[in-house]
Amino acid sequence: MDWESYKKLCDQPSVFTRWMVTQTLELVAQLPERKQLTAALATAPLEKPWDHIGDERTDMLTLGLSQAVVAAVFQAVISAENRDLTTRGTESRGLGGFSAAWREYLESF
Repeated sequence: MDWESYKKLCDQPSVFTRWMVTQTLELVAQLPERKQLTAALATAPLEKPWDHIGDERTDMLTLGLSQAVVAAVFQAVISAENRDLTTRGTESRGLGGFSAAWREYLESF
């Protein structure tokens, strides 16, 4: 896959890095919708350009979740932000970008 095509696919609202999905799962551990996020981690990632650098955390996954699931996850992320929660992977940087990504996905329906 060439870089231009890859970037275009990655810019879709329903496409997230494996890392962000994993961190989101940590935030929404109590939600029933966690099952759908976990299932998304098992899907095949987008094909990367031949010269892509990065491990599996940089895999781009097309989530394909329902609007109801995305809405529940978005609300859980907002709630976590409002309570200043972080995950093991976001302790040093916070949740910057999480709510924006989930909002964009929700608004894409």
